[in-house]
Amino acid sequence: MEKEIFDLEQAHLTEIYNKLLKMKEDIEAQITALDEKAVDDKNDIRDNIRFDYADIETTMETLAEIEVWNRYIDTYNVESNSLGKRLSSVKKLLESPYFAKIQLQFSEGEAPESYYIGRAAISENGYDQMIVDWRSPIAEVYYNQEFGHTSYTVEDREIPVDLQLRRQFDLNKNELISYFDTQIAIEDPMLLQSLSQTHSDKMKAITATIQKEQNTVIRYPDVPVLLVNGIAGSGKTSVLLQRIAYLFYQKRDTLRPDQVCLMTLNPVFRDYIDNVLPDLGETNPMTLTWLEFMEMVSVPFGDGEYDYTDAARLQKIHDELQTLAPEPEDFFDIRQKDKVVMTKNEVFSVVKKFRQFPMGVRLIQTVSDELEHRVKNALKNLERDSFNDSGSTAKSDSAEDNRIENDFGGALRTVRHCGWINVLHVAKRILGKSQISAAEWLYTKMELTGECDRNMRYVMVDEVQDYTMAQMMVFRKYFPNARFMLLGDEFQAIREGTVTFSELEELAKADKKKFVELPLMTSYRSSPEITDMFASILPEEKKLLVSSVKRPGEKTEVKVCESDKEYIAEIRKYIKKYGEMDGLTAVICRNEFSLEKMLTALGDDAPQMIAGHDCLPKSGAFLIELTLAKGLEFDHVILVDVNPENYPSDELGRHCLYTAMSRATQHLAVLTLGELAEGVKN
Repeated sequence: MEKEIFDLEQAHLTEIYNKLLKMKEDIEAQITALDEKAVDDKNDIRDNIRFDYADIETTMETLAEIEVWNRYIDTYNVESNSLGKRLSSVKKLLESPYFAKIQLQFSEGEAPESYYIGRAAISENGYDQMIVDWRSPIAEVYYNQEFGHTSYTVEDREIPVDLQLRRQFDLNKNELISYFDTQIAIEDPMLLQSLSQTHSDKMKAITATIQKEQNTVIRYPDVPVLLVNGIAGSGKTSVLLQRIAYLFYQKRDTLRPDQVCLMTLNPVFRDYIDNVLPDLGETNPMTLTWLEFMEMVSVPFGDGEYDYTDAARLQKIHDELQTLAPEPEDFFDIRQKDKVVMTKNEVFSVVKKFRQFPMGVRLIQTVSDELEHRVKNALKNLERDSFNDSGSTAKSDSAEDNRIENDFGGALRTVRHCGWINVLHVAKRILGKSQISAAEWLYTKMELTGECDRNMRYVMVDEVQDYTMAQMMVFRKYFPNARFMLLGDEFQAIREGTVTFSELEELAKADKKKFVELPLMTSYRSSPEITDMFASILPEEKKLLVSSVKRPGEKTEVKVCESDKEYIAEIRKYIKKYGEMDGLTAVICRNEFSLEKMLTALGDDAPQMIAGHDCLPKSGAFLIELTLAKGLEFDHVILVDVNPENYPSDELGRHCLYTAMSRATQHLAVLTLGELAEGVKN
């Protein structure tokens, strides 16, 4: 029976694969023909269009002719893009056409229908789907894993069905390696097979192995604030990327990649995840670190990748700005290159003209309009003086306005972008401080000018437990129309003063926004032995909820050395031992000091060091700080300098230890010289 099923599925795969090959050939032929026609038409344009601007009538005819040709070219571009996307989908499916099959009966007496699920949808004739997209409503039945009577939802309408078969495939192009008929996640052979593979320098999509609790997050209805609270290794980041892909699918006619922003902790992590969405046929959204965000919004100074601003100081800016009486030092001169067009005292006199408005958006916008009018007049006077000095005739008003825009845009940009406001001085006055953080500067500017991004529809914050309340307040104010998806694990908060999950809930409720928290309590990353090691650090009530689905592996190794010589020898031994295995080996150091010490001690034998903007190697061993290792996973981890100084017994120390140990998937070695940190099971 099994051989008969195997042969039938292999025959189906061969048929689908051959159809995909034919589609690829047809699309490539269409693209070639379209390109050739576009070249011919462009040559025709070049040879026949007449650029005649002799008078108004002929100019209008020329412009109309150009517009017609532009529409032809736009039509070609639209068709070319459509064919290109379809070709990209077909090529991805040729790598592995599908990964699952479901058999559904919609009503008694009807024959069951089979659906094959893949990374993308493809149809043979425009409406009969050969493969359905994993994000389609009907695919939800596969991920829900509820046999028998179940349902899926289409546009708020529940469709009852009977799930009779849930089959998973291991395919390599047109070859069926194996298949599995499964019912529940814990017995998922495809998942276990996937988890047993070694890791590379890039994260892989989990489309074929999404588990029920992960699927709940991915397909959760749109809410203003969604917090995913997951233990280490529960697939939070993978779920985040799959949800982004799901949102793009659900809102494919209205949501663009530039309307989604992903905040990440460091460039190493961004490089680690940058191939997941393209592999799913989607474009990566804008991905920023905090420092890059500060640069994007033109903060004139930076505090580095982390901001320790007290949220109370931002609240003070909000509460007290409108009571602040303007003074000349709150403003800058308006200049055109090295020439002063308006002094700050003249700017101040305009501000006083509208003293009925308190300091804030309305005042600044009203003053900006008045300043633009005055600056234009001042620049026109400069122009007239210049023309008169040279004996030239004055231009018409419209010509002069154009000249002002073209020749004196710097002064006008200063006015329009509120560059005439001394934001730093205003912030210092409110806070009574001589030093202002980047977050405080930006918050003050937003309160004054209303600067924000109303276009952004989704902001995703990964590792949210490592952001401060002040940073979250900045995001909330800068992206006022965005829905937020926050992912994190409070026990991986490795910095002082970071936001708590209860504070995130309070922040949402203060804005009268619905707040939903979803848990992820299963570790898909680490072996049971490693999971048991890092879970032992958790509070009892949390520890009881943690589980691992991986098959048993090797016992974690803890070594306390008595001498420097023994210690370095042990580190070299584990680097060599793990280096002979497949996959990545991370030597994780608590901080920069520990890392530099390790580089010196290992000398010429030291593995490469991963810095802030480096990519992970394809294989082998490397040294990395804990702050850069966050969010990443490695087959083998050597945790060095695990002493009470680096990992004290306080809450922060336990969080750091939990985070460091939970990076490992297969092997974990914990090493120290002298005393071992409290909390490590030995």
